[in-house]
Amino acid sequence: MLNFDREAELLSGGDALHGGDVWGAARRLGLDPREILDLSASLNPLGPPPDLKDRLVAALEMLCHYPDRSVWELRQALAREHDLDPAHIMTGNGSTALIRLLARAMDVRSIALIAPAFGEFGRSLAITGRHFHYVIMQKRNAFLPTPADLERLWRDNPACVIISNPGTPAGGLADPAILDSLVLQASRRRSWLIVDEAFIDFAPPEAQQWSAGVVQRYRKVVVLRSLTKFYCLAGLRLGYALGHPDTLAELAPLGEPWSVNSLAQAAGVHCLAQKEFAALTREKVGQWRAELVGRLEGLGLKTIPGQVNYVLAELPEDGPTAEMVAEACAGQGVLVRPCGNFVGCSPYHLRVAVCQSPEQERLLEVLKPALNMWLFGGSAK
Repeated sequence: MLNFDREAELLSGGDALHGGDVWGAARRLGLDPREILDLSASLNPLGPPPDLKDRLVAALEMLCHYPDRSVWELRQALAREHDLDPAHIMTGNGSTALIRLLARAMDVRSIALIAPAFGEFGRSLAITGRHFHYVIMQKRNAFLPTPADLERLWRDNPACVIISNPGTPAGGLADPAILDSLVLQASRRRSWLIVDEAFIDFAPPEAQQWSAGVVQRYRKVVVLRSLTKFYCLAGLRLGYALGHPDTLAELAPLGEPWSVNSLAQAAGVHCLAQKEFAALTREKVGQWRAELVGRLEGLGLKTIPGQVNYVLAELPEDGPTAEMVAEACAGQGVLVRPCGNFVGCSPYHLRVAVCQSPEQERLLEVLKPALNMWLFGGSAK
């Protein structure tokens, strides 16, 4: 059985909050990282868009210069994508860097974090000394907020509310009426609203279009987006925020200078132009997600309804925990994501990234014995 190195986790800044550590897994297993099937991080199963390598090679000619500090070309491309002025857009070294920036900026008395949520929110708020609490959504509602949940949320009169849409780790989309209610109530109470839309590009077009109009009308709404997931740029790091120009002008000085390197800027501009790739991604992810759900349920697992590029499954409580299963799978070179450290999830919740059919075959080859070995005392090999 694989023993995970707690010291390495602490030294690296808390990797348990995030999947995708192919480097650490490869070192522990004595493998080349390319031999690892990483389904713990939810990225585009098609990989990066076509011809991206050529664009990056061309961008290497400018590496002797500092990056464009204003990120002008990429912000122009994002502005066209959202039909906004570039002043509504602020970029960062992945959306995680922007989460850290917002945590530094949110010097307010009470922050409500709708859970389950990406662990970096709680971690960033904690290390910056912010006062926050979780408002936990119910599994029976696919971890999505209901009107009753909003009533509970506002009872404490938070000065800031944070929500993920699509939700994580389940992947469901909030009802637009719920989102509109959050915006309206936040505006009436003069509270901040932060919406994490890191996976929204995998969702239907109508869900993607919600945020652009909102940030034009409300100064205290900030929406976080990521290009990392949809365009498979995890190694480059690229995210951005949508917000009111006055708000972003106040936030910008809190960020790091030259926070988006030249290669990431070039990659972002290239990726946003790949419309056929984007359409193909949504089509294929939908097909492969349905296939993966069928395979997981065929093993006796329950799946939580979702609409993006990952599936949250619930293991039987009379069997191994998700941590045990993930450990056994990792020993065979396949990484999946136990979700017991998501506030609101149980030790039996396991998230798997959507992948292509051959990769699903490899997943099942290790997942099935991993589920059974704990019941029958055997080996996962």
